Amino acid sequence: MKGLLLTTALVLTGSLSFGQNINDHKISFNYIQLPLLKIDSQYDNYSVTVEHAYRQANEDSTVMFDARKSVAMEMFMQASERYHQECDSLERIYLAQMSAWEQKVNAGTTKPDGTPLSEPQAPNYPPAPIMDQVEAPMMHSEFQENIAMERVNLAGYTQGEGEVEITVTIHPIRSYRIVREKKGTGETTKYEYTARYVMPIGLRVANPTQGIMMETVLFENERVYNLPSQKSKYDHQLYMKDNREMVFRQMETAGRNTALAQLNDHLNNHFGFVERNRTAEIYSVKSFKGYDYTDVTNAFTQTTLALQAVGSDRDRSGAIGQINQAISATETILTESNLSDRKSRINDKVTAMLQCNLAELYMWKADFDKCDGFSNLAMNSGEGKAKRHIRDEMGFYKDQRNRWDVHY
Repeated sequence: MKGLLLTTALVLTGSLSFGQNINDHKISFNYIQLPLLKIDSQYDNYSVTVEHAYRQANEDSTVMFDARKSVAMEMFMQASERYHQECDSLERIYLAQMSAWEQKVNAGTTKPDGTPLSEPQAPNYPPAPIMDQVEAPMMHSEFQENIAMERVNLAGYTQGEGEVEITVTIHPIRSYRIVREKKGTGETTKYEYTARYVMPIGLRVANPTQGIMMETVLFENERVYNLPSQKSKYDHQLYMKDNREMVFRQMETAGRNTALAQLNDHLNNHFGFVERNRTAEIYSVKSFKGYDYTDVTNAFTQTTLALQAVGSDRDRSGAIGQINQAISATETILTESNLSDRKSRINDKVTAMLQCNLAELYMWKADFDKCDGFSNLAMNSGEGKAKRHIRDEMGFYKDQRNRWDVHY
């Protein structure tokens, strides 16, 4: 099995030039990432519960909607009363005019030219008031709790009776707005629309002995939901008349799904034992000046096998034997290091390559002081590739050290 893993690694990894005589191999392997916070080791079960904070927002929206309707009705009734008063006043004036006209007609009064008196014109009544339409608020849909129970998984633990209690709070959408951007000119003009909104989600993690270990509200940054582009602003208005609720529902669903996925990542980054995949750069040597690099190839083989074994358990104890063999083989080669002679078998380039390999190995052995030591040697070696390699890995090595120190 080990031979198969090594053969696969050698076949699939690339061989890129590293200076004059160095091969760069991409070695992929799995490992168990330790969490940033340690849950009491007596607990191995967790439960997920949901708090529906959006329900209060729905209640508040309903109260506000009713209040706005009441205000609109009150204003309409006041306008109606003024309207009827004005109409009544105009009608009274008209009726008085008609009375005077009719009495004169009955008395035989005519115009000077003998023609009948003209009937007074009916009044122009003002337009009747219309009650302002109050747009109903978009209510947040009910969140199904089983969705959180399915999508929130604490890696390394079993879902069951809640020794570790994970509470997810579904907050309402807020700061909802539509943003328009004009693109193109002339016949190619189009208007692109996005819905911008904020949808936080709450996370609380607690257990009986440690109490509340985390209580926070995540993702208060603005999210973006793409809407169909339109040929004119008015097409968008027509679209929203027909699809206002559908847009909100789809945006809400997308936002909740994304928030749950991100919450699960956040939860496991801090509390879960997550199986991760890492691709590390491990170096070997091409043939050079007729030198024999069998020992370097053997050390590379042992390093590859050691890395393939680190994912077998959380503390890497199952890989320590192979890691030690790879370290011993590599450090033995380094006893020949000759930094002053670039033509030597273990010259400055080969030395820097081996130091990078050792930094990786000591990191997985959890000997972080030696990992730092070999990282510094490679960083100060004068070899550009080694410097770039270590700069790229420093963040990962520091993160692994922080996680290890929490647990061991």
